[in-house]
Amino acid sequence: MRRVAQVLILIVLIVLIIPVFLPNQIQAEAEREFDFPAGIIFEDFNNFNEFAKWDPWTSDDSNIEKEFFSPYRGKGAGYKWSSSEDYGDLTISKSEPNKYVEYKMKGFNLGEHSDMKVEFKSQSPKKTMVKWTISSDKIDYFSRYYTYFTSEKLNDKLEQGLKNLQRELKTSSLTPEQAQSLGPDEIMKENFDGLKLIVVENFASLDEEEIKTATEESFGLIYSYMVDFLKVSPSKVNKPVSYYEYIDTAKKETKFYCGYPLNESVKPGEGMELFSIPAGETLVCIHKGSYSTLSKTLKLMREKAKKEKLKLGNSYWEEYLNDPETVKNEKELLTKIYIPIKK
Repeated sequence: MRRVAQVLILIVLIVLIIPVFLPNQIQAEAEREFDFPAGIIFEDFNNFNEFAKWDPWTSDDSNIEKEFFSPYRGKGAGYKWSSSEDYGDLTISKSEPNKYVEYKMKGFNLGEHSDMKVEFKSQSPKKTMVKWTISSDKIDYFSRYYTYFTSEKLNDKLEQGLKNLQRELKTSSLTPEQAQSLGPDEIMKENFDGLKLIVVENFASLDEEEIKTATEESFGLIYSYMVDFLKVSPSKVNKPVSYYEYIDTAKKETKFYCGYPLNESVKPGEGMELFSIPAGETLVCIHKGSYSTLSKTLKLMREKAKKEKLKLGNSYWEEYLNDPETVKNEKELLTKIYIPIKK
């Protein structure tokens, strides 16, 4: 009996002493390099609608209930989920584009309050290192046994999340926000939300100067109408767009529309009309350089589509991201090209 008592006392002492050597916080960390620009990966963490598609807690269970709270992306966005075993509650507390996203956490088997942070470090224009960390509040003395085992499991969760994200980035289409992060001549897929414009319809030969003249005159007419007649503030005029309905190389002619996206309904002026570009999946690329070399980028996009066995529409459109009148060097001109993908 005396020996049994000694063993029990020893066990009690061990149980009392071991927590001294165990961490008093749950902490986890995972890192991975991605072959994508920082802006594309950032949006998957900054936009909860995207995050929920691959996150390691809910993406493998279709029965989990999910709830999103406006504004859905950026500071203040909220995301909740619940299952029979646990729940999670995330709120974005800080967000710096392409640099980091910070969150406040509840649930996740971590207690009432925890913090999560994701940092993005560009290794090159097309490579990004992602560091994902989670830390809980300080845990009381005897709960430190729990932290030891939970931290290891949480490390595995974060690693799995980054693997899920890698797969998601390779197979899914970009959001419009992600597509803005594309580098020149990078070709990706984007889910286009659709667009309503006020435009001027044009018919022209394939002569470059004729198309250029018609484009400039159309943009000038609509811009003047919006700013001078409708009294729209120049700062609220969106990026101009040219939509090419078709290019007939046999007849050497094209039909295209030039105009500006609308934020609200307006009555078109003389020679103008309202025009809609439907939503759908598109192939996108940011062309850098002179407008005269846009055809080379279009050719590269169609070649990529052929390799990936994508069927493209005959139409396409261009969004002019900067102003040729303020860009001193035409090599710095940026044009986003969209080609619709057929189902």
